[in-house]
Amino acid sequence: MKHEALKLFRSANREHLHFLWEKAKNNELDSLSDEDRRLAEAMLLHEDEFFNAFEFADVLHDREFDPDTDVNPFLHITIHTVIENQLAAKDPIEVFQFYNAMRKKKCSHHDTIHLIGAILVPLMFDTMKHQKPFDNDRYVSMLKKYKLRNPDKIWKLLDSSGDV
Repeated sequence: MKHEALKLFRSANREHLHFLWEKAKNNELDSLSDEDRRLAEAMLLHEDEFFNAFEFADVLHDREFDPDTDVNPFLHITIHTVIENQLAAKDPIEVFQFYNAMRKKKCSHHDTIHLIGAILVPLMFDTMKHQKPFDNDRYVSMLKKYKLRNPDKIWKLLDSSGDV
């Protein structure tokens, strides 16, 4: 039963993302809610990488992505949007501070969002894997710790340690 519910949720989600993709392609973002507009904008930013997935999201409802070998384009833009929402709300404020620090170091907006995602995602997966509350204190601590470093150094530290 749980697996069937997940399949239904994934199907509905991808149908909605396909709807947003159509709106984005047709430059109809003004008719969307803030959340949906951010998702649609994230899709446009990732069009070159994930065009086929977005174009056929409604028929890819049962496609599962292997986290060891595949990038899940739907999860990728969702995380991208979560970070955009955190920035817009300045919550936690450390996301906004980290973002500004990276931009001052000439890191692009898009690359900074991905860098924040590289910090956030392992914490999210740890939460899901161990079925425990999200460790916001650790997230904030990592953002504070890394904001003083150059983006290239942060990527190397994240890649080498495997532990944020």
